[in-house]
Parts: sequence; structure tokens; C-alpha cells
Amino acid sequence: MEITPAIKSEFLSFDSEQAVSEMIGQLRKFDQRHGLIFKKDKYLGIIEKKGLLRSRLDVSKAKINNFVHRTPLVNEHADVIETAYALFQADSDFVPVESNKKIVGVLSALDLAALAVALPETKEFVIADVKLVKGEKLEPNDPVSKATEVMHKARVDQVPVFEGKKLYGIVSFRDILQKYLAWVPDRENSTKFTKMANSRSAEADRPNLSMLPVKSFSTNQNMVTVSKKASLLEAVKLMAKDHVSSAIVMDGEKFEGLLTIKNIMRVVGSLKIPENFNIRFVGLNDVGLLAHQKEAVQKIASNEAFKLQRAIQDDFSLVVHLKDHTKSGRERKYSISLHVDAPGQTFTVNEFDWRVEDALHQSFDNAQNVLKRRLRGEKSRRKVF
Repeated sequence: MEITPAIKSEFLSFDSEQAVSEMIGQLRKFDQRHGLIFKKDKYLGIIEKKGLLRSRLDVSKAKINNFVHRTPLVNEHADVIETAYALFQADSDFVPVESNKKIVGVLSALDLAALAVALPETKEFVIADVKLVKGEKLEPNDPVSKATEVMHKARVDQVPVFEGKKLYGIVSFRDILQKYLAWVPDRENSTKFTKMANSRSAEADRPNLSMLPVKSFSTNQNMVTVSKKASLLEAVKLMAKDHVSSAIVMDGEKFEGLLTIKNIMRVVGSLKIPENFNIRFVGLNDVGLLAHQKEAVQKIASNEAFKLQRAIQDDFSLVVHLKDHTKSGRERKYSISLHVDAPGQTFTVNEFDWRVEDALHQSFDNAQNVLKRRLRGEKSRRKVF
């Protein structure tokens, strides 16, 4: 399955030289949690959120380029499992999506998880199949500085708060950031805090703000709790509904741990799908490709073949024939001839492009379209007879 249905075309972008305060204002204005950082037209990464809390900074003077978290670019036709692995490796819950060397959208790990739990390989998964983040919890009177330390150490965005054995609420990165950096929070007992945070002495007092109790920041809104026996599909649906990146896993009144979007990406990205295809390349060494381009062609072909495998559902073989149609003194132009040989499904598709990678992607898209048309034709014949 491709990531395409989960891609969002609207996103915020920031220049690396902008002040952190400008970025926060835009995030708040558009109710967004992420943004892409550029240096002129070059993509640098996304906002390293937790660095904002661990620094005593003047947000009006600090530059965004000090808080960049580098991420990969994923192709708009990338496979769900492949992309989940990339997000886990990058320790990111948000990545840009590219097409023809241009960023055309963004993908969140939560939206990706919603696709992933619908895969045949994951539909029987329960929460017990996913590694939980254990032992990370707070008490209402713990200082908020402890919450930020736990978030940084465990690499989580939310931490549950317990009063004795009873679940009191949850404190999130978003809640802390809103108050710590003087956003106006919609929380009980926040009037005094907001007045202090907006005062001229706020910068000098900020170290003292970190000693405020967690209960001043926690909430029981958007708090997702699930049983360890619940299905992963059910948990992800609840997380997506409330736009949260983790769920509290309970066994009665016993806290089992946190189900995090990162560990969901881990389990999805580690899925091993048996290959029931083989690929043969013709002309790969004859079209003037550099070593990294050859590697990219082989990787794309392998990933795209997995997608065909879901449609064909049988053993099949592929022949990828590459040709260079460059005329002297001009930019290279490539053609891809893709021959698919499967039981009852033998056909060839062709594609041209100036970039060999794009030509290959498009040729596999053409093959998918052929299979879809034939599948629709088979369904129509079954209805007739």
C-alpha cells in the first residue's frame, strides 16, 4: 500500500533565520504542531521541539536554525512499511513528501499508522505485540522540569500523571510549550501564570517557572487509555481521533506503559514480507548511471515490486529494461520497458523521462493501472455470468 492517501498538501514552512517567537506564533495561529525549515530554497529539516524546552532562551532573539531535526524526504509513492521504517530510524513523527525533486506535501506518523494498521500483515495485531515505554509517570506535585526531563529521556510527547494509584491526568509537550513560552493556555489556574509569563520579568523568572507543579500543566482532555488486550487498530483510531501521539495502557488500575507512535512505527517497519517475485535488469550497466543511481534503481524496483505483489498475489517475474536516448550534447533521457510475467498476467509497459528514477516510478504506476483495469474487467465478467 502506498502512503498517498495520508499525504497532506498544506503545511507551514519557516526560514532558518526567523526568530523562534515568529515560528511559535504561526504554529499557534494555524493550530499546527509541525513545520518545515528551509534555508532559502534548501530543505533543512523539521523543528526539534524538545530542544525548545531544554534551553533557557529568549524566543524573540533565538533563531530557528538552532532547533533543526534532520529527516529524510519520502517519495509520494513510497510504501507504507518502507516509510514507517524510515520514520522510526529518523526518530521523527513528521516528514516532507517529494515528487520530481519538489516538496509537495507532508506526512505525519499518526496518519501513516492509520494506514498501516489496515494492512493484512497488521490486522490481527494487539497492543501486547508492540513494545511499550514503561515506568515513565509523574505525580501532580512533581516540578514541570521533571516532566521535560522524562520526555527528553524517553523520547515521548506525553507522560501520565498519577495520584497514588489513580490516574490523575496527562501532561503533554504541547501543554508545557504553550505555557512555558507564554502562549495563552485554556487551563484552570492559568491566569496567574499567564500574567507572570507575559511580564517584563518573565525571562528572569523562567527558571522558577520550571519548578511549578505538573498539575498546573496537566489535563484529562484528549487522554487515551486502552487495555493491553485491545487491538492495535482500535488504539490507533482513538489516538487519531484525539490527535495524540501516545496512549496510556492500563490493566485495571495498573499502569502497563505508554503505547507510542514511535514504537508503532518500529513494529510496522520491521515487518518482513516474503518475496514471491524475482527481478532481472537489462541495460543497467549500459546507460551511464553512477553507482548511487544504480542502487536507487534497484531499491525502487524492489519496493515497487512489493506493491505489485499485493495485486498479483502469486509468483511472478519482472524484467526491467533500461535504455539511454541521449543525443550528443543534450541532457540524458531514459526509457524503461517493464515486462511483467505472472499466471494469467503477462504484459509490458513503457515510460520515458529525463530522470531514470522518475521513469521507473511511472512505469510501475503504469503496471498498477493495467492490473487494476484487468481486475475490474474480471469482476464485470463474474457479474455477467
